[in-house]
Amino acid sequence: MDLPYSTDELPTAFEGGYESDQHVCQVAIGEYEVTDSGERLVAYGLGSCLGVALFDEKESIAGLIHIKRPTAPSGTTSSKATFADTGIRMLFDEMQSNGATARHTEAILVGGADTGGAASAVNMGIGERNITHAKQTLDTLDIAVSNTAVGGEKPMSIHFDGGSGEATIETDCTG
Repeated sequence: MDLPYSTDELPTAFEGGYESDQHVCQVAIGEYEVTDSGERLVAYGLGSCLGVALFDEKESIAGLIHIKRPTAPSGTTSSKATFADTGIRMLFDEMQSNGATARHTEAILVGGADTGGAASAVNMGIGERNITHAKQTLDTLDIAVSNTAVGGEKPMSIHFDGGSGEATIETDCTG
């Protein structure tokens, strides 16, 4: 499952649209969704945030999480899905409860940009840390990363087809 371009050649708009009968589910910051019915899962505006899409091809189970931070502080009261270390585990646990296995699951990572400006100084490399911790968590779970569209300076969005495991990346996130 290869993305048809590198991050330097990302298209500036999502082309093709959706199948008329395909349900679209938006995944907001700190949330995740799992589907075994072929829904299209979408995470918009992934600046330093990271979208992690998982797909078990054998069972046709897909999931997408919109991560904001790399690690959950101890005793956190925030949603555990906000963090790479706890959120990816939660996502995969739910996928496993629907029949997914690490052996047949692959991951796509999107986002983790350094969007610059004043926010960049505040975030202190948060995008890169999100990428690093997501990869470490996936490695611990024995889930292979099949593709990435990460880093750079532009926010991205991912449109993930839960029926096929195909991802389309959008870089024109201005609305």
